[in-house]
Amino acid sequence: MRVDEDFGQEYPDADGPSTECYTTLCRTGDLLWGELERRINATFGVNQTVALALAVLDGAGEPLTPSQIGERLLVASATMTATLDALESQGWARRTPHPEDRRSLLVEITAEGRAAADRLLPGIHDVERRVMAALSAAERRHLLRLLGKVAAGAAAIAGEVPQPLDGRRVRPSRLR
Repeated sequence: MRVDEDFGQEYPDADGPSTECYTTLCRTGDLLWGELERRINATFGVNQTVALALAVLDGAGEPLTPSQIGERLLVASATMTATLDALESQGWARRTPHPEDRRSLLVEITAEGRAAADRLLPGIHDVERRVMAALSAAERRHLLRLLGKVAAGAAAIAGEVPQPLDGRRVRPSRLR
């Protein structure tokens, strides 16, 4: 994404390269997530959240509560219910009563779920490797350092009280 030549005049408080970087990162992230979503759906007929919940269960090594799965996926409890329904309908997980808390359930992966995870996870890693093959090993390490800085900046902003979006704009004559 490139900004127009008059971007600095139109948005005097902005920084063109920052806008280009931010937008390009967002679009790249959307492309990467979209490709995983496309492949997961084509292979397993489920959405990415269901597949990631399967991966969480597979990696846990023990049954988890729906809340624990939701926390690891960063999804709301309403989404978690639908996700668990999908996992069960695929035969990948089962819900059982929690032995120590009658108000809670445990979710455990099934043998079919482990078999699906054994296809899913290597497939995801293959996509990652193929996409990142465009970069040398040194470039991948450098990208990780840069993305770490971007993530730290995003985390700092996320920790602030949200301010209303506002700023100066000098509308160019081509948009009047």
